[in-house]
Amino acid sequence: MDSLIRDDVEPGVSGEPGLTASGACLSEGRSGPSVSPNDPSEDDPGPDEENPVDPEFMCTPNESSVEILERLYVSVATVLSAEAANEQTAEYSTAEHTANTINLKDYAHELVFLPDLTEALATELDYSASNVRHPELSLDLQEKVVRVLKQHEKIMISSGNALPPPAYGVVCDIDEQGHPPIEQKARRAPLRHLKKLYELLKGLLKAGLVSFSTSPWASPIVIVLKKNGVDIRLCIDYKMVNAVTAIMEYAMPLVDDLLTDLEKYLWHCSLDAASGFWAIMMIRRARQVSAFVCALGHCEWLRMPFGLKNAPMIYQRMIDNALWGCVWPKGGWKHYAELMQSAEERDRTLREVSGATANTSTGVAKFDADLRASQAEGSVAELVNSPMADMFTNGEADASALTPVFERRSFVDDICFGGESFEGCLETLDRLLARFEECRISISFTKSIFVQSKVDFLSHEVTRAG
Repeated sequence: MDSLIRDDVEPGVSGEPGLTASGACLSEGRSGPSVSPNDPSEDDPGPDEENPVDPEFMCTPNESSVEILERLYVSVATVLSAEAANEQTAEYSTAEHTANTINLKDYAHELVFLPDLTEALATELDYSASNVRHPELSLDLQEKVVRVLKQHEKIMISSGNALPPPAYGVVCDIDEQGHPPIEQKARRAPLRHLKKLYELLKGLLKAGLVSFSTSPWASPIVIVLKKNGVDIRLCIDYKMVNAVTAIMEYAMPLVDDLLTDLEKYLWHCSLDAASGFWAIMMIRRARQVSAFVCALGHCEWLRMPFGLKNAPMIYQRMIDNALWGCVWPKGGWKHYAELMQSAEERDRTLREVSGATANTSTGVAKFDADLRASQAEGSVAELVNSPMADMFTNGEADASALTPVFERRSFVDDICFGGESFEGCLETLDRLLARFEECRISISFTKSIFVQSKVDFLSHEVTRAG
């Protein structure tokens, strides 16, 4: 039976086991019963299946993690193809069980949709686009907007799916309240969808969003059919992880409050924080708990994904702090920036040396170097897992001259503000971008609208007329 979700009506919560590999060499099949925080029989994965992957298959020297994934994809696809051929020649017939009709919206907050990073992303900022040079602005005013944006190019990201650098002073932890690890089985990936799974996972590995994992935790990947019934999306089902996660008490803004008084402004800006949650690094415990399993391996998140119970509150608190200036990392923003940039440079140097050593020495496998790097026990990981990395627990009062930027809140990664004059709005934009540079929060250039009379915000059209 294929475990599928229909995007419009059928979320797949089928617990059918599938082909999976895990561990340092991605060779051991995941076994043992699932642990449920409520009913042990819920989402019962059924009987174990033998893992057809050769235990020595993944332990070839001088291979990168992506090369390992490629070989595992070929191996699993071969096995599934053979199974399909055997089923066609069997003397008995099989029937597919139709999934229960459940609205996907009921599960949206529990699912992490895997981003499609397989397409080439734009890298250049287009200052001639209409979100910068609106026709109602004179050429002189357009040039003023462009000058301000160019002053802050370092935090501008052209593509909405590009990986932003880590934000300063904020990390993601998952308090599982001492619950034993929940190890769920991989759900079966139909052969017709296996290549897409491979491509999405390969993109995540290349981007540095995930790494291979040895965590005792494992949440399953499920397949979501788009409304056309042909194309698919892949997501991780964190229902059981979220059930045992302690809730973070933080007040989220109300949409009506965010829209209040916007009509008094003549000029508006609508900014979108680039790749939102990915700007936040995961500490060791969060990486372990966030681990997911599929037919092509066992991985964990290095950056905070969507779908975790407290992810919106963690990100909202970071943006609120950037706008209002409550706390900063111990020693100040500049001090923390120097520590992070120094750690990143040491890790880059280590990766270059490790790669060169793996290519020239038969005694060191490049896979071992990749595994050590993927476990992120380098200088950045040491800083991220130190008490200093969480300014909300171990920070100091923020003394930045840039705050408060303006007396409004945002809604997670959507930020809207305005000015009663063009110059006033442009000055606020300049101040906000300078503040985001200080906190290392990136902006999606293509999704933002800069100093115009009309913008879209939270599915509303905001204009000077209200």
